[in-house]
Parts: sequence; structure tokens; C-alpha cells
Amino acid sequence: MRNAKLGLDDLIGRGKDGPEETKLMNVKVPTVLLARIAALASKLRAKKTDVVIAILNEGLDTADTELKGWRPPPKPVVAKARRCTIPSCERERTAKGLCMAHYVAQRRATRKGR
Repeated sequence: MRNAKLGLDDLIGRGKDGPEETKLMNVKVPTVLLARIAALASKLRAKKTDVVIAILNEGLDTADTELKGWRPPPKPVVAKARRCTIPSCERERTAKGLCMAHYVAQRRATRKGR
């Protein structure tokens, strides 16, 4: 890859640098989107790979500015009366005083003993 910070404006201006370290990424993309990328690449007289990198960089820059200061919502706290009876498990109980994970594990353990 020529430039990891390649943007759409750079493709038009043709400012390219030396080779960059690359990795292969296999992605399933709708065929309509591939056709649009190919059309844009031919219009800009650039490689499809360069166009995809430019589009990804533009999107990542936009996401960085829009998500600045964003924090994930707080983790829900389950009341002690509704927690699993297994020590150190903070999940909500669903059956027989156990959370779903411990309940299923207990059922599997008893089935093996048949």
C-alpha cells in the first residue's frame, strides 16, 4: 500500500508515498457496493484497493470526530436477591437459583452421570 492515511482527496491529487506494511483482509461485500467502488476507481483512475483504503480512512476520521467523548453505558447491576447462588457469579438467576450458564452446566453434568 502506498499510504495508510490515504483519503479521497489524495486520490484526486495523486500524492503517493513509499510502500507500507499490509495485511490481507477477506470481507464479504454486497455486489452493488463492489460495482460502485469499481466505478469510482475507474473515474479516479486509481486501483480499487486504494479507493477502499481511502473510503475506510474517511469513515474512520468521521467516526473519530463524532464519537469523541462517547462512553459505553454502565454495566447493569443485578440486585443481590436476584443473583445466581454460585459465589462470585453476578449474573441474574433464571432457574433453580442459578444463572442460565450454571444451570445448563449443572444439567449437562447430571446427564453424563446417567
